[in-house]
Amino acid sequence: KSWKDFLVGWHDEGVSYEEMSARCLAMGHEISPRAISRLLALPLEIVKTPYTPRSSTIPPDKLEVVKQYIVDLYEEDDEVRMTEILLGIERKFGLRVTEYPVDRIRKEAGLGAESTRYGHSVREANRAPRVAWCRAQKAAEATFRKHVFTDESMVQLDPNSRFVWVHSTARHRRIKSKFKHPQKVLIWGGISWKGVTTLEIFNGSCRVDAPEYCKILRDGYVEWERKNYRGRATLVQDNARSHTARMTR
Repeated sequence: KSWKDFLVGWHDEGVSYEEMSARCLAMGHEISPRAISRLLALPLEIVKTPYTPRSSTIPPDKLEVVKQYIVDLYEEDDEVRMTEILLGIERKFGLRVTEYPVDRIRKEAGLGAESTRYGHSVREANRAPRVAWCRAQKAAEATFRKHVFTDESMVQLDPNSRFVWVHSTARHRRIKSKFKHPQKVLIWGGISWKGVTTLEIFNGSCRVDAPEYCKILRDGYVEWERKNYRGRATLVQDNARSHTARMTR
């Protein structure tokens, strides 16, 4: 008989919650009167939902429509989760299936998992003009021999690999300490037909405003450009506020 079973009997006898707490403490179980009140308020019987096993196959008469449904889901959202697919199949077709048939359908449709890569986001209004400009340059067979393309990038110094290679007997080595604010540096540089500019490296907390950016250009670009292009190069940069400021121009 558990100490919790005594609580029901004591409650029927009219024992106060404080007295129940003292009796439980004497039995070696510390529990507050408020916790006893919450415990006694719980239903005596827990009604469990009947278990319905999921099927590992899809009926032949619904196979094609389910296939098309899954492919359409991935066409609409390539990051859709397996749980969302299974729930969607259950709602739309009344089928409770496991992950196995979904995985098989993905392979048959030629869908495979790839590592996500992230690039710069371009606003919808700017996409068409940029594509048109690129096509015009391509048609003109532009070589950009006198252009210097520059940009900045924040680099994390601490190891951030998603995988570790360890022996099966040393799996504890996969547990790594993670810093809340990892050390970072800001790197500025440029590339051109004649090579790479001087790289400028700053603390990750550095704020690149117009005066700071002018200093970057003075130290990392001006002398290099004079040496390689003698003042005839075209500096290419994005539209960051420090790049388009009056001081920079």
